[in-house]
Amino acid sequence: MTDNYIVSASSLLTNRAFSVPDGASLTVSGITKESFPEVKSKLLHILGNGPCEVAGRQTLLTQAESAGEVCDLFIPATDFLQKQRFGFYDLIYIIHRLRDEDGCEWDKAQTHESIRSNAVEEAYELVEAINNHDLDNMREETGDVLLQGAFHAVMAEGAGEYDISDVISELCKKLIFRHPHVFGEVKANNAEEALAAWEKAKMAEKKQRNVTERMTHVAETLPQSMRAYKVQKYAAGVGFDFATAEQSAEKVTEELKEFLSASEEEKETEGGDLLFAAINTLRKRKVEPEMALLRSVDKFVRRFSEVEKRATEKGVELKTAGLDVLEEIYQQVKREE
Repeated sequence: MTDNYIVSASSLLTNRAFSVPDGASLTVSGITKESFPEVKSKLLHILGNGPCEVAGRQTLLTQAESAGEVCDLFIPATDFLQKQRFGFYDLIYIIHRLRDEDGCEWDKAQTHESIRSNAVEEAYELVEAINNHDLDNMREETGDVLLQGAFHAVMAEGAGEYDISDVISELCKKLIFRHPHVFGEVKANNAEEALAAWEKAKMAEKKQRNVTERMTHVAETLPQSMRAYKVQKYAAGVGFDFATAEQSAEKVTEELKEFLSASEEEKETEGGDLLFAAINTLRKRKVEPEMALLRSVDKFVRRFSEVEKRATEKGVELKTAGLDVLEEIYQQVKREE
């Protein structure tokens, strides 16, 4: 027997995360003539177009019309594979199904360790889509990032470690705790004060007693430019920082000289100090080093591609042309951009 999920029109319209239990039919009650178009629009977004019934009249949801001043709307249960729109727990069901005994051999074989690099890859693909202002790709890559967390939760459930309910509960508790300026009594009048409230709450949650403990909790697996940026921000938060970017730039010059005069044994250490100082200078100008470097690399690849193309057109062999010839072409490309 199919369960019938009943919800009032007012609850449907005010609930930001409404979903219908899998395999259940839906009745929306108490729809007024005025609210009918909004109810219909939300149902189309949640469930897609399909059969429905209003006041005994069967039709498609797109063609449904209000019946009187107040009416109910009934939508029968839909076969899972015939759904047009899916919810979060449909995703969890699909991953469980893929890992069933008669599911997908690849999905069944995966472990936390075997797919851990996928999370990094998918996150960077989402960042690339954001940088390109590609909304279609952003939607897809956001889903891929979401899949990684959901996949780990399903695997963990199978191993008796934790499940998706644990993940979501812990996340929600953390968000509430770290936003005392929203869910508590703390006041924050601007973004800076809100961030300060977040950071203070985070330190309390993690039981971090000092700045060193905050620094050591920055993940070593981050790109090191991002790790350096975060560590420097924590130091700056207690006043251990250059007053200006210009002062920080003097440190870059100092570290550059030390790197150029370093021995073979010292060059890696001195090279790291040079990069650390450069990142600090960018931070003082509110530039994220990872994004800045990404754009510079992309720019260089684009320009070099044009250099290679023009050299080929002139019959110039890259390996034997020499720096002066290639630099001249490069500068021409740069001027024409």
